[in-house]
Amino acid sequence: MVRAGFEKLLGLGVGVEIFFNNNIIDDVDVGDVKSLGKALKERAIPCTVHAPFMDLSPGGFDQKIREISLDRLKKATSFANELGALGVVCHPGFDRWRYDGNEQLWFDASIGTWDEVLKEAGPGLPVMLENIFEDEPSTLLMLFDYFKEKNLWFCFDSGHFNLFSKVSVDEWLLPLKDRLREFHLHDNHGKSDEHLPVGTGTFPFRSLKQFLAHARDPLFVLEPHAESTIQESIQRAKEFLL
Repeated sequence: MVRAGFEKLLGLGVGVEIFFNNNIIDDVDVGDVKSLGKALKERAIPCTVHAPFMDLSPGGFDQKIREISLDRLKKATSFANELGALGVVCHPGFDRWRYDGNEQLWFDASIGTWDEVLKEAGPGLPVMLENIFEDEPSTLLMLFDYFKEKNLWFCFDSGHFNLFSKVSVDEWLLPLKDRLREFHLHDNHGKSDEHLPVGTGTFPFRSLKQFLAHARDPLFVLEPHAESTIQESIQRAKEFLL
């Protein structure tokens, strides 16, 4: 799909975040990945990778589930290296309801998973953890503190914040400012993950723009889920970031 969209990508003047679906990742040929990475480089199209996440639980209580999760994450990370990606985005998997608020249970089980993923990534590939169901940043801070000497970073997703956060944008981002590497910019109305263009929902983009005035040149990734909204998403994001 990325190859088929090369000319379109060149016309848009953007890079691409490549998602490896759970059900195709085992069938992906590493030679094809290397070839794609070469083609992207030749066309000066930067890329990042988004690892699989459906059904996965990097900090799961069940050891077998963790093993499957680790396998998927390591494969995506390996492909990110072959592509020459700027980073690989992963979901940390904490859900306050599923863990009955027991952050320590999730954290203890998570350590081994991320240690192995970071080894697979090596020193040149940032591993970025994205906020999903977290309503405040404490669990992510636990991981970043533990791996403070490692290449582990934060990806802030505006849409997920708008759905689940109980605190302000600043209360999320200021404690994590030194770990920020990427932003997923999309919008919704606080009821479902609509993946709308910037400014067409209820996310507080004005607060985010104030924070970005002091940010350290992060990556910005748009996530339109409808091809019909790609142009509008890019235009609105450019206007927001200028």
